[in-house]
Amino acid sequence: MSETSTAVALARELIAVESITGNEEPVVRILERELGAMGFAVRRDEVAPGRHNLYAGPARPAVLFSTHTDTVPPFLEAREDETHLHGRGACDTKGIQACMIEAGQRLLAANFKDFGYLFVVGEEVDNCGARAANEHVRAGHVILGEPTENQIAVGHKGVYGCRIQARGVAAHSAYPELGDSAIHRLLRGIQRVLAADFGISEILGPATVNVGEIQGGVAPNVFAPQAAATLVVRVVGPLEDIERKVAECFADPDTGEADPHIEIEGRSRMPVPHLERVEDFPETTVSFGTDAPFMGDVGKIVLFGPGNIQDAHTDHEKIAKADMAVAVERYMELAKRLAAS
Repeated sequence: MSETSTAVALARELIAVESITGNEEPVVRILERELGAMGFAVRRDEVAPGRHNLYAGPARPAVLFSTHTDTVPPFLEAREDETHLHGRGACDTKGIQACMIEAGQRLLAANFKDFGYLFVVGEEVDNCGARAANEHVRAGHVILGEPTENQIAVGHKGVYGCRIQARGVAAHSAYPELGDSAIHRLLRGIQRVLAADFGISEILGPATVNVGEIQGGVAPNVFAPQAAATLVVRVVGPLEDIERKVAECFADPDTGEADPHIEIEGRSRMPVPHLERVEDFPETTVSFGTDAPFMGDVGKIVLFGPGNIQDAHTDHEKIAKADMAVAVERYMELAKRLAAS
């Protein structure tokens, strides 16, 4: 039997049950069972009807192992080969949950007890579990599990997302003096957004922009009375600066004032989090979002886990058993070193 037989077996069980956001309960029950078997008094914190965060450990431990229990759709059946576990959540984050459980079992066997667990719901949609935990859970450090290829992620970008709604005046396209195209108005602002400098970070590189959706108009020969677009900026600086610059891009080009025909609705705001370094651990940066920006009051955050994010959210999601073995050892080492600090 390999040293990670416990983690592999548990991960296989976790992957076999569906836990798409909103239906985290099947995984929560399995984790609750495992934590109880380790001797923890497990607390369920309701975040929404039928959806619970799990907390286990002392009131303010030196270290909390934490990750999320939800996955993206669709559910993918679990399967296993000699080297990998496959299926939805394999690396994001059911394999990580299993590694954290085995690391804790081995820490307890070594009489190390100053740690706990926080498993949260909703990371894939609105971070509701992390936001709720941030109100009352406290620890020295949080080892936050995400697929970082067993490296310490020392930075990840934030997110500013919004929907831009433009209003115009419908008219026959042969008579432009009678109409005002909302599409034209919207596209002028989008051109400015795509040409704008939203900042650069020495660690994270440049901010990036994506205009993901555009809708509008009624017919080819009619000036569009309405149009809309959604955009997302992967942020490397203060959210307020990004929000202001987007507004400037859609301002009236003649006056510089807010355009009364444009409405900007903020949809998502994820600040750039502060992440801890750990001496002698390999480091990386990531561009994907995590619960880290919403858990800053819980404790100092160390972002670390097995698996490759490029396998997550795909139809070939997987995690290597060898990487899980490394993760168990490194989770144990991180817990001991962070507690000592």
